[in-house]
Amino acid sequence: MKKLLFLVIALCFSVSFAQFDDDDDDDDSVKGNEWADFDYQHAGLTQTEFQKVKESGMSKEKLLHLLEIGVRPSEYLKEPWKKLGVTEKEWLAERAGGMDDNDIDRTYSNRTDNQGLAYLSFLVPSLYQWSTEQYAKAVAIDVAWASFLALSIYLATTNEDDSKPWVIGLGLMGAVHLYSGIDAIISTMWDNNPEARNFSFGIVPTGKSSFAAAAMLRF
Repeated sequence: MKKLLFLVIALCFSVSFAQFDDDDDDDDSVKGNEWADFDYQHAGLTQTEFQKVKESGMSKEKLLHLLEIGVRPSEYLKEPWKKLGVTEKEWLAERAGGMDDNDIDRTYSNRTDNQGLAYLSFLVPSLYQWSTEQYAKAVAIDVAWASFLALSIYLATTNEDDSKPWVIGLGLMGAVHLYSGIDAIISTMWDNNPEARNFSFGIVPTGKSSFAAAAMLRF
């Protein structure tokens, strides 16, 4: 009886493993059939590129779409949209429209979030400059603001009449707020239209390069 029971259990295990192997074979067959009639050389791909496509799990439909819009799979697999700060959907849409990565970078550099930071810089000096990694300018703005605040406090605590000289310090602090906001707005405008730099007067810093000579026309 025990031997018979052992044989039944062994038979059940054998059937289960056989079924599992058949399922795996079916899955492999389906995956293989997707590329069965695909000629990667006719599609302009190298064997290495085609191998990377299959290893990445990319579908045939996805590959054909990339080739249709002029994007090589090797370029797509590098996920360039992350470097440009856009979504995959946005990147594919712009590439389908004929734009290259440089065009996409210029188009999306002046996004709504940067514009929002530019306006907030009127309230919080150097906010935009810190966010866009303009560290030297951001530090200069913060130092100026702190210095004028200290000046206001000093004048307020040492003044014994009603002349209120500390108002001068507050006015200078306000000027720092204005400079930070205006500089941020100009920077976002120039980022969105780099050619505008070539026809502007170098009266204020560009935010991306050094200070220009005052009233010097740049070509």
